[in-house]
Amino acid sequence: MNNMVIIESDQLEQIITNVVNRCLDERCINERMSNADEGYYDRDEMCELLHIAYPTLWRLEKSGKLQSEKVGRRKLYEKREVNRLIKSGKLAKYNRI
Repeated sequence: MNNMVIIESDQLEQIITNVVNRCLDERCINERMSNADEGYYDRDEMCELLHIAYPTLWRLEKSGKLQSEKVGRRKLYEKREVNRLIKSGKLAKYNRI
C-alpha cells in the first residue's frame, strides 16, 4: 500500500527546521547534564546539598555509603558518584530539597 503525501516547500522547510531544532535542544541538554557531573564537591557543598551536618557526613563515609578522595588536607567527593547515589535513592534520606 503506497500513500503519497504532497506538501509545499515551505511546509517541508518548517518540518526540517523543527526536527533539527529538537535534535540540537536534546544535544544541549545532554551536554549540560554531563557537565553537571564533572568535578568535585567539597565538604561544605556536600553538607549543603544533603542538608546534613559534618558528623552525619562523616558517618556516611564511615559506613561506606559515600566515598571521598583526600587532596592535601581536603576531602573531595566526585560529583558523578554523589549524583548517582542521590538518583538511586541511597542518599534519599539525606537529600531534602
